[in-house]
Amino acid sequence: MRRCHLDNLLRLALVLMLTSQVPGFALQYRGNTQHPILPDHCYYEELDLAVPLKDTVNPVNVGNSCVSVFCREDYVLMVQHCDRINFGSGCIITANDYTRPYPDCCPKIICPR
Repeated sequence: MRRCHLDNLLRLALVLMLTSQVPGFALQYRGNTQHPILPDHCYYEELDLAVPLKDTVNPVNVGNSCVSVFCREDYVLMVQHCDRINFGSGCIITANDYTRPYPDCCPKIICPR
């Protein structure tokens, strides 16, 4: 009984170690986003953004958003966010620069040499 409990704890520890290194979900899909007024456009409601079909928009200075938004032919939006960053001891992470387009607006890791 005790051996089984120890095996389960080791499995749980392994899963937690592995999942802490996996990046977050940086790509979202949003369906049924046809613009209510503009033909052949998707509408990204969160940013009040019109995106032409089969085109990408990288907005700047729009709130605290650092994204790339692509409108598929079937009016599905693909919203790319900054990747989750894991960094080591002594490193720092910069702030987002919302004045720059994606991916340049994403935070960067700076580590001492």
